[in-house]
Amino acid sequence: MQISSLLNNLSVQNRTSSVMPYDKMDQASFLDYMKQATETGSNAELTGIAELSKAYSVGKADAACFADAFTRYDVTTHVGNANISDAHWQRNDFPIWKYFEKGASADCLNNWEPSGPNPPQTDPGVQRGLASIGPGKMSVIIPDALQKKMDADPEYAKEIMRKVQKWKEDYDNWDNATALSLGMDVAEHQASKNYLINLDEDGNVKQYAVSGGGNSIKGPSKEEQRQFEEEQKAKREKQIKLEREKQEYNRKVAEQKRLFEEERYHRQVIETVMKDQIESDTSIQGILSTYSTNSSPKGGKA
Repeated sequence: MQISSLLNNLSVQNRTSSVMPYDKMDQASFLDYMKQATETGSNAELTGIAELSKAYSVGKADAACFADAFTRYDVTTHVGNANISDAHWQRNDFPIWKYFEKGASADCLNNWEPSGPNPPQTDPGVQRGLASIGPGKMSVIIPDALQKKMDADPEYAKEIMRKVQKWKEDYDNWDNATALSLGMDVAEHQASKNYLINLDEDGNVKQYAVSGGGNSIKGPSKEEQRQFEEEQKAKREKQIKLEREKQEYNRKVAEQKRLFEEERYHRQVIETVMKDQIESDTSIQGILSTYSTNSSPKGGKA
């Protein structure tokens, strides 16, 4: 399906459908739900969002650089180490827009310090900075060690591209569904977004910021991410335990049913054998009785 058709369909669905509260779901739970819904084809709006997010997260086949991996975006890469604390990264006034400026370096904000309390997102200075980025931009910070590994091994570089593409697709699925729940135009929302991605030495997304329409969403801190992952792990382990208990229960029920059926079958066989035996004994007795009568000497006068 063409992108324009996807966008039009999602705009119509947003106006006419009864949308689930996806904004109340965390990303991991939503992606599990979405996977089931799209595999069964039971949710047309999520199918449309999945196709849209996929279309905005792919580029040239076997891409080995970010410009080729995300051809729908104006991609800028910064090779170096952006050592930003999570506390600073999470602030609304942390000037992420600097990474999109011409001539910016990976370490250009390493020494940044706030000048006061964290302002709200609606702060005019914050809004002007975010608006200066413009839609359809992507800035990727690549550590020196990661860049060296990618330069030395093109296949490894392709693997990193696929990893980041998958991360973006998953993020956009959740973010676009959230936008749908909030009554936003998903088409416009997706088209307005820009992405700042800070990778670690293994090509994982360490920190990120996504902005569009004047708003900015920043990735969780390491501690928040750790707590979230632990909660999700506990949920998955509980689900696995429940599934195993259910399987064990079903196994026991099936075993009891099998034993019952075997017992009933054996009982029927025994009853049939006994019936046949009784009938056989009755038949034999009848034959013997007849034989005895016919074999008795007949009395008479001499």
